[in-house]
Amino acid sequence: MRTTLDLPDDLLRSVKIKAVETGSTLRQIVVDALQREMADPARPRQRLERPPVKLSRDAPLRKLSPGDVKRLDTESVSKSDEAKAHALRR
Repeated sequence: MRTTLDLPDDLLRSVKIKAVETGSTLRQIVVDALQREMADPARPRQRLERPPVKLSRDAPLRKLSPGDVKRLDTESVSKSDEAKAHALRR
């Protein structure tokens, strides 16, 4: 089955390099990693010691729902992608 993954550039670059170095393929490395992850679902996750971002009490972000935050993030990514596409057309 085909699917599309949105991976960070530095991670994708590292995985492609590993694929070349090991004589494997990007697909096989992703399949192997997912199989390892699914084989041990009880593996404990690291819990955050503190919140990743500290917000002041009056920060506008505190008033947003998780859905609002996701929407804003999606809009930000879309704008970034549009700017990259526009820069490439120049």
